[in-house]
Amino acid sequence: MEKIYYVTEAFISNYNQGTDLLLIKTASGEIYGLSPEFEMCTKDIAMVSGLYSPDRPYPQAKWINFNSDIGTVPAGWYDLNNTSISNFIIGYRLESELQIHRFKKNQPTKNNSE
Repeated sequence: MEKIYYVTEAFISNYNQGTDLLLIKTASGEIYGLSPEFEMCTKDIAMVSGLYSPDRPYPQAKWINFNSDIGTVPAGWYDLNNTSISNFIIGYRLESELQIHRFKKNQPTKNNSE
């Protein structure tokens, strides 16, 4: 069965531009946002995800170089559902593909589906 990675849009101040983050889970259960484009990841996903605003504290986010020892297991919906990260998910990526499948803009989210 193919892995499904949930995705957020984020801003990475180290490069002064946007990036897509694949949400991965470590063996210890921590959730990271991985930018395959820059090979960097962060645990500060909610801090860097969402619509860009110059007033947000992007430089405070801690980014590290990605190392496969962190893991590449996708974070499942169950892992993300009760976190603030779920509010930023914009789509998914299948393991065998490079493209991001974006959800439709009018699709219900956690906040407006209840």
